[in-house]
Amino acid sequence: VYNFTPTATDSNGDTLTFAIQNKPAWATFNTSTGRLRGTPTGLGTYSNIRISVTDGKSNPVFLPAFTISVTR
Repeated sequence: VYNFTPTATDSNGDTLTFAIQNKPAWATFNTSTGRLRGTPTGLGTYSNIRISVTDGKSNPVFLPAFTISVTR
């Protein structure tokens, strides 16, 4: 099982909303917490995954793009 949850805070206490680009098909993503979780269905590489967060007032902030490699 793959499980990743980023940490983010807003200095004004505004509600944060997360988004994802290039989410693996086998994973779920929670826009309230940024949690990416799932069980890969086979071997493979999932590249250029990008998670961002915004308070709705400012431009989104992105984590660096990352890759998930599923191997035996």
